[in-house]
Amino acid sequence: MNPRRSAFLLRAFLGRRAAPALRFGIATAVVAVSVGLAGCTPATAPKPTPTPLFASKAEAFKAAERVYRDYVDAENALQSGDNSANPEQYLTGQALSRDVQSKRESKASGKRVDGAAEVVKFAGTAGDAKRGTVSAAACLDISKTRIINARGEDVTPTSRPTPFSLAVEFVPERGELKITGMTPGSEACA
Repeated sequence: MNPRRSAFLLRAFLGRRAAPALRFGIATAVVAVSVGLAGCTPATAPKPTPTPLFASKAEAFKAAERVYRDYVDAENALQSGDNSANPEQYLTGQALSRDVQSKRESKASGKRVDGAAEVVKFAGTAGDAKRGTVSAAACLDISKTRIINARGEDVTPTSRPTPFSLAVEFVPERGELKITGMTPGSEACA
């Protein structure tokens, strides 16, 4: 129905004085219904308490070791020519950005790594099961790897330690543990 015609009919039947009272009555009804409906809206649901990523430090250390070994396996596969391998899926933050930068530099210089590294030791050193963070010491045997330049020459430093000690940091990301940092470690790997 046309609102102007409705107003005209109301004035015709009720007179001019009744129209403001009717508008007030309608406005009051609208406010009352709005308030009533607002009272019927569900209360905000309480935020669920986050479940710890791990039940214990031992479980966190085991998960970190699995992630690190999977990362090294994926890196080895990529270096051996498997383009479907994605070691970056195990990295985040500083570790990911350093890995991307290192690969860019290697590609620009024509260097590549031949051979495979092997995890010979992994030990959790600190962890917070509730927050999901883990620190670990790893020893990586790189004796079977060689750095090859663009001319195909072996340019592997003769002074590099093998096995190589690393301090590895892990953080949770979207419910999974990821490597966030890898720096030279102080762990004895001999």
